[in-house]
Order: sequence, then C-alpha cells, then structure tokens
Amino acid sequence: MELNNKSSIKKIKDVMVIPAVSLESTATASDAAKIMETSKVKAVVVVEDGKLVGIVTDRDYTIKIGSHAYPIDTPIGRLMSYPLVSIDQDCNIPTALDVMKENKINKLPVTSNEKITGMVSMSDLVVNFL
Repeated sequence: MELNNKSSIKKIKDVMVIPAVSLESTATASDAAKIMETSKVKAVVVVEDGKLVGIVTDRDYTIKIGSHAYPIDTPIGRLMSYPLVSIDQDCNIPTALDVMKENKINKLPVTSNEKITGMVSMSDLVVNFL
C-alpha cells in the first residue's frame, strides 16, 4: 500500500468535524440523545466546571442504558467513558490513529488550549490518511 505524502502531514484541524457537541455531566441521558439526534453526531463531550472530563458515544448510550436499565433521566456523568482521551488540533493524522488504536476508541475529541474545538472519528482519519 502506498501512502500519500501530502496526507501524512495533514493536521487534525484539517479533517476534524466542527463544532463538537458538549454537555454538563448533570445533563440527562435524554438530553444527550436529543442533542445527538438534532446535531447528527455520534458523541457528546462531557464537561464539569468548564473542564473536559469524559465522552458519551452512541455506543456508550446504547450499551449502558440497555445493560443497566438506567432511566432516561440518568445524568450522563454515569454513562460517560472516562478519563477523556483527546488530541491537540495541531497533531498529525498518524499520531491520532496511534492514540485511537492504543486506547481502543473510534471517536477522539480535538482540543486547543484545553478547549474542545472539534471531533474526529476513525473513519475521518482513515479516509484522509490513505
């Protein structure tokens, strides 16, 4: 397989989806589901006191609500995956792919100065890397 040299130097900020959606950890599972549906996203970054603390993906939502029979008014702080794994927007695509592989994740929040700036998925990166 031959790699495109131009792609290998692309930065995450060049391929990320903007904006990323975030909610306070006290928001409910219902709130998260509604915002994911209306925003057409598959993940919500969870924030506490202005700090990024976790992520709720559509998979987290389905598995945790279903397997634990949590009610829809459960705070997303109980559903989120944590600690949050994120990447700086100036990192390159191969670095992001390594982070995702090491952490066995498919969605990666993008940050700049500890503020959420976007989101990338494994498919976003693979399409832009190959």
